[in-house]
Parts: sequence; structure tokens; C-alpha cells
Amino acid sequence: ELRRAMIMNFGGRPARLRTLRILNEIEEHLGNYLLVVTMINIGVGIVTGLICAITGMPNPAGLGAMAAILNFIPIIGPVAMFAVLVVVGLVAFPTIGAGMVAPALFAVMTFLEGHFLTPMIVGRRLALNALAVFIALAFWTWLWGPMGAFLSSPLLIVALILKEHLMPANEPQLPED
Repeated sequence: ELRRAMIMNFGGRPARLRTLRILNEIEEHLGNYLLVVTMINIGVGIVTGLICAITGMPNPAGLGAMAAILNFIPIIGPVAMFAVLVVVGLVAFPTIGAGMVAPALFAVMTFLEGHFLTPMIVGRRLALNALAVFIALAFWTWLWGPMGAFLSSPLLIVALILKEHLMPANEPQLPED
């Protein structure tokens, strides 16, 4: 209903068709983005489960599933998972050093995933520049905190689609005066 209302706000047929094309492309790209992020988060969960199993943590599958779910929440999710791993490690192992191995490996894995892997995969899969993804992430996180981090890539996708449709590169240019 919202889509129909947006399209009907425009008077002419060309404007309605352009709006429909823009909305369809946004829907397709955002769906692809959510699929990619879900796959990355499942990977984070699997790697976390493996880290927990290798280091001897109790219930590695549960901790891996928790890591996958919490990774949907930018910044706060990995920090919360790190805190859970620290508490579980300190309770499960007799020494502090042994209890901190899994959280340390998780921190390294999360750093690599968040700063290199995700921007590279999201950029390549959705035909976005990895630098643009990183700059959008930094800007929106600075502006809105964790919610901005969560929305940075979808906002970038929407902005690029709008720019592509409203200011096409192959549009004929008027001669200069």
C-alpha cells in the first residue's frame, strides 16, 4: 500500500515508471544485502563455535549461535559476545590465561571480519566500492552510533540507486554557454 501511494504521488506516467523502477531496484539490492550479511553472520557463528570447541569452552554450538545472532547488532553485538566469552572462560577454566584464549581469538576474528572481510564482501557482492562502504560505515556510526552502523550499507545502497536513476551518467549534457 505504501509503494502504491508513493507511485501515485507522481502525476505523469514517466515519473511513475521511474519511481517504480527505483523502488524495484532498491528492494532487490536490499534483499541481496540482507542475504549477504546473514551469510557472513552465519560464518562468524561457525568460526566462533570452532574457536570455542578448539579451546575447550563448554557448549561451543550455543556460543557460536549466540555470536551469529549478536553479530547482527553492529558494535554492541560483538562487544556483548566478547563479554559472554570472558565470563564463560573465567568460570570454565581454572586459570585466567586459559579462560582468555577464546575471547582473544574471538576479538581477532571479529576485528578482521568487521574491518576487512565484511566491507570487501559487501562491496564486491553488491557492486559497491569497499572504500565507499567503509566511509559510509564510519560516517553513519559517528553520526548515529550502533544504529547508524547497522543502517550504513542500506543507506549507501539507496543513495547510489537514487543517484543512478535521478542523475544517469549517459544522460545528454547541455552545451555550456
